[in-house]
Amino acid sequence: MVAEDDAGERVGLLTYEIAATGLEIVTIDAVRPHRGIGTALLDAARAVAADAGCTRLWLITTNDNLDALRFYQRRGLRIRAVHPGAVQRARRRKPQIPRTGEYGIAMHDELELELPLRAADAHIRPGGLADVRPVLGLLDGATRWLAGLGRTGQWGTEPHSTNPRRLTAMMRWVPQGHLHVAEIDGTVVGALVVGEAPDNIPVVYEPELYVNLLVTDRARQGRGLGPLLLDHARVLAVRRGIGLLRVDCYAGDDQALVDWYRRQGFTPTETFTVRLSTGVDWPGQVLEQRL
Repeated sequence: MVAEDDAGERVGLLTYEIAATGLEIVTIDAVRPHRGIGTALLDAARAVAADAGCTRLWLITTNDNLDALRFYQRRGLRIRAVHPGAVQRARRRKPQIPRTGEYGIAMHDELELELPLRAADAHIRPGGLADVRPVLGLLDGATRWLAGLGRTGQWGTEPHSTNPRRLTAMMRWVPQGHLHVAEIDGTVVGALVVGEAPDNIPVVYEPELYVNLLVTDRARQGRGLGPLLLDHARVLAVRRGIGLLRVDCYAGDDQALVDWYRRQGFTPTETFTVRLSTGVDWPGQVLEQRL
C-alpha cells in the first residue's frame, strides 16, 4: 500500500502478507512523522484484513523499537507474545543485524503484537426491525450487570426495553441503516449504531462517523465482541472515505469505560454533562480516532 499526500507525492508505504495466521504487516514506513501517515496505512490494512475475512492483524517488532510499541498500542494492538533471544538467533544467520538499536538499547528479543478483527464464530450484519427487541434485551442485561457492580451512574437501574424514548430511537435507526448486529449461531450478541453525533455533542467541521450505541452480551464477556464491533465501524468509515470516528461514554466513577476506549485506540477530547430528568448531571466524555 502506498500513501500519497494531496499533491500526489508518495509519503508512506506498507507491505503485508495474508495467510492462515491473519494479515501480517511486514513493513510500514512514513517519510513524515506525526502527520497521520502511519495511522492511515494501518487503518487501510485493517480494512483489507476485514474484507479478506482475517481474524487478526499482527506484526513483529524488536525490543528496542519503543516508538513503534507506543504507536501500535495507542491504536489498539496488544502484545500477544514475547520471543526472548529471537534477534540473537537471527543474528547468527545475518551477522549484519546491529547489536544496538534505538535509544542505545541492546537488541535481543522480538515482540508480537496483534489486533483481533472479529470474535470467534461471530459475524456482523445490518440490523432489522426484528433485532430491536433482542438489542434492547442486551441493554437490559448490561444495565443489570452494572447495577450488580454498584455502577448505577452509567445507565441507571430501569430496563431499556420499557423506555419509550429508547424504543423510538431504535425504531428510527433501523430504516436509516444505522443499526448493525453481531450474531453467533443465530443469536444477537452485540449491537452497534453509527450515524451522526447527538445534538449535545460538540460539533466538528469535517466528515465523521459517530458511534451512537455499542452494547454486547455480558454472558460472552472476553470474546472480543466490543473490539469486533468497533472495527466494523472503522471499516464502514474507511469505505465511505471518512477519516474521523467519534464516540462518547460515561465519564463518572473511576472512568473505566473511558480507559477501555483508550485501549481501543481512541483519544479523549471534550467533556460534557447532561441534566437528567432526576435533576442529576450525567458526566460524559467524547473520544475520537483518526482513520
